[in-house]
Amino acid sequence: MPNDGTKLLLKYMIVISDANIIFSCFYKPNGAIATILKEEKKNIQFIAPDFLLEEVEEHLSEIMAKTNITKIKARALLKEFTKNITFYKLDDIPDEYIDKAHKIVENIDPDDYPFVALHLKQGHKIWTCDVKLINGLIEEGYDICITTNELRAKTYKKLSK
Repeated sequence: MPNDGTKLLLKYMIVISDANIIFSCFYKPNGAIATILKEEKKNIQFIAPDFLLEEVEEHLSEIMAKTNITKIKARALLKEFTKNITFYKLDDIPDEYIDKAHKIVENIDPDDYPFVALHLKQGHKIWTCDVKLINGLIEEGYDICITTNELRAKTYKKLSK
């Protein structure tokens, strides 16, 4: 604790990791996003619907071709990038949230409904770098995303006594 009478408050955050966060890690495995995900952070909890793994798997051959990595390396990286993410089964999210999420993203990107459904159930922001998703959700009246820069800025807060 600092001597000046101030406390450093580690603000505990929970964020929903979007699939494009994981995609970004493959293209920049030592970049800011990968570093945030791989670090053992005590002040950020990452959650995601298990659909994230399905979506990454669906695009894995494309990622391997673009990054020139083997399937073994791709699977090892995926394990490393997701080790700090707690996954929620899509089947455990009530239908009311699934249905509402489908409606919200139908004109943005229908594949993003699981992330929005988890947000509706849990109330946490979606960590994404998908500008189309961010802007589309805002246009629909849902300011529910957090960017990497916003995530960094909100992780530490200094409070006076």
